[in-house]
Amino acid sequence: MYGAWATERFAREDKLRGFDHYRKAMLPTEPRKPQTPREVLAAFEGIRASGVPMTIRRVAR
Repeated sequence: MYGAWATERFAREDKLRGFDHYRKAMLPTEPRKPQTPREVLAAFEGIRASGVPMTIRRVAR
């Protein structure tokens, strides 16, 4: 999906600029924080809800 977006964005440019110009739009402005266990669980439950067969279980440390 990102590759298609980037290809279309560059195809619409008349003249390409230096990488620094595009880097600001492509990279996050603030550092990413690690996901919490609840966020990870919610992401996997969303994947499972879309029809991907999987078993989610808690593993003791």
